[in-house]
Amino acid sequence: MPAHHHRHQHGVMSGWIVRPYDLVVGGVLMRGTYRRIAEHLTTGIVSGGRVLDVGTGPGRLVEAISRRRDDLQVIGIDPSSDMITRARRRTRTLPNVQVRMASAEDLPFEEESVDAVVSSLSSHHWADRVVALDEQARVLRPGGRLWIVDLASHLPDGIRDEVHDAGLRITDADKEVLGAAHRRLVLITARKPLAAA
Repeated sequence: MPAHHHRHQHGVMSGWIVRPYDLVVGGVLMRGTYRRIAEHLTTGIVSGGRVLDVGTGPGRLVEAISRRRDDLQVIGIDPSSDMITRARRRTRTLPNVQVRMASAEDLPFEEESVDAVVSSLSSHHWADRVVALDEQARVLRPGGRLWIVDLASHLPDGIRDEVHDAGLRITDADKEVLGAAHRRLVLITARKPLAAA
């Protein structure tokens, strides 16, 4: 397999930083954005559908999605045991939420088994973006949606090409989802093409 030329910082967030990150980023800066993502991303997903949050961190987005649509199965994955512990504590009373330890590059799910994949503020942490995007495309059902939300300053050049190369069709719709946060955040939206008849 050819080496990828994608050198960027990545890592697993753990230890003392987890609590302030949760309180400041999740609790203050992103709270409204998470609500808007939950509202728009889940529109049109059938009852009983599955949403996967890649890099769920402290679980605030899976909580927002669950509270918006308690008829969906909401799954959060993260490679940090400290983040998973916090996410499980946050979502323990939500029966439709499951939080698991896993990396973006190795998703423990069947092919074409989820209706939407979302990541917020995590794509710049992925160890190998190409592999991570291939995995996310693999688990999406035909017609399923991929949403990547990250800081404009953290999103690498070429990520849209990598999404396209993973077999997804860039839609870049729903700009209003980010609301007032849009000056600092970028939302990339894509869809898995329907299988050819």
